[in-house]
Amino acid sequence: MRRERRKLHPRFKYAVLFLAVFMVEVLIALFARGPVRGYLGDVLVIPLLYFFFRAFFFPKDSIFSIYVLPFICYGFGWLAEVLQALSFAESLGIPSDSPLGVALGGVFDFKDGFCYLLGFLLIGLFLALETHWKDDRRWFYPVAVFLHWTWGYIQTSAGFLVFLWFFRCRHFYYKGVIRTIWPYDSAVSLGMFIFTPKEPDPEDQSEWAQNDRIYNEEVAIHEYGHTFQSLLLGPFYLIVVGIPSLIWASNKHLARMRREKKIPYTKLYCEKWASYWGEKVTKEKADWH
Repeated sequence: MRRERRKLHPRFKYAVLFLAVFMVEVLIALFARGPVRGYLGDVLVIPLLYFFFRAFFFPKDSIFSIYVLPFICYGFGWLAEVLQALSFAESLGIPSDSPLGVALGGVFDFKDGFCYLLGFLLIGLFLALETHWKDDRRWFYPVAVFLHWTWGYIQTSAGFLVFLWFFRCRHFYYKGVIRTIWPYDSAVSLGMFIFTPKEPDPEDQSEWAQNDRIYNEEVAIHEYGHTFQSLLLGPFYLIVVGIPSLIWASNKHLARMRREKKIPYTKLYCEKWASYWGEKVTKEKADWH
């Protein structure tokens, strides 16, 4: 009789990875010189933090551990740089050769920030290898979060506020963004947050309900296309896409014109663009009406 192989708990896996990277950091601190000591240690410190938090606090895959935690670890690196610029360790009398002094560092350097970015990207590479490049391109999650919260900060921060307002609604991570099923018939995309129409009752298996679920998934693909517009346009997204889309959707005269002349909603350039990109990226059907 063949026994089923027991899977290791994710906490154990991340603990092993943390200890492995930690030992590399110790060896670098003790024996390395030159660029290896000056830069490689800073690159690895971001994955080190990530594996530490996954091992001891967030072992399971979730919106936070996949989307947010890599960005927080990257932010810790820059926090250390800010403390260095303020001579934080020196002001507290922390010896520069002590473990805490070494961790905080002594001199502010923008090159260290580049090293932190490389470490951030290593987390993305790890997530790709962990899932064999599957699971909705998980390798892209931390990079996308970084871009959404920097280059696309305006719309993403607005989306986060809307997300908090509808926090009690059902939400889940969806192809690299966070999707919320809110209690409206409309849909909105704000950076890495998309909001799609309310779903029929789960017990309703009528033809109408099934068609409505299919429609909502097509709408989600369309809104997902908008997230890539946000990544591309950044602070110009609201001007190029957001405001024209809002006027096109909410203006009663335009709505009547579309209805009377049977003009599809995706006739507008930015809506057509969103459906096209959504389909290209996901290989799934988007809403074109």
